[in-house]
Amino acid sequence: MKYLSIDIETTGLNPEKNEILSIGVIVEDTNNKLPFEEIPKFHVAIKREEITGSPFAINMNRDLIEAIVHYQEAESLDEKNDLVHMTGMQFLNESDVADALFRFLYDNGMVKKEDTSGWSHAQTGEHFRIINGKSYPILKSNMNPVSLNVAGKNFGTFDKLFIEKLPRWKQIFRIKQRIIDPSILFTNWIEDDSLPSLNQCKQRAKIDGAVTHNALEDAWDVVELLRTQY
Repeated sequence: MKYLSIDIETTGLNPEKNEILSIGVIVEDTNNKLPFEEIPKFHVAIKREEITGSPFAINMNRDLIEAIVHYQEAESLDEKNDLVHMTGMQFLNESDVADALFRFLYDNGMVKKEDTSGWSHAQTGEHFRIINGKSYPILKSNMNPVSLNVAGKNFGTFDKLFIEKLPRWKQIFRIKQRIIDPSILFTNWIEDDSLPSLNQCKQRAKIDGAVTHNALEDAWDVVELLRTQY
């Protein structure tokens, strides 16, 4: 089975008022468990001219916000490339995130043939475009959305509400209803009053390290938790 582990960092808890700052995505194949260094991963920070959010969330993400500011203020391409290399993140406008994620999934075999039915599969022409030497389908309004198996801590009640507000997201992607949340696997049904946090899940799974609130690293935490079951 293949699924995407997705995590986001935001400026607050309200998807109607607050914004996504970064998105981390990992492609996990349960039949081919790769180490973090080799596994396909997508990590993007969203460029923003203004940020609206809660003091707590903004303070928690201050290093991320500082990186976004530095990228936007960089005076040369070399400076920007250095920041990309140092942080491991792409820096994109919000309007470009869904397209970039589609290309990442296309490169990693996550776009099935039925998702591209009706598209031209010629390598040149109006239905394809070349980006960095690679050919990608042009995403049109009548395309079939790509169906995604998704895992994430609280993804269905938090991350999904933010992500689906991204420009073109619902045109390009459809998140399957059965979302994988690792917390159910580490619940103590006798002593817990609610589902455990990501930190508690890691402790109970005996996985070292605290939750960092880095979107990509938190997405990897979910993969590691689920790997204890397969």
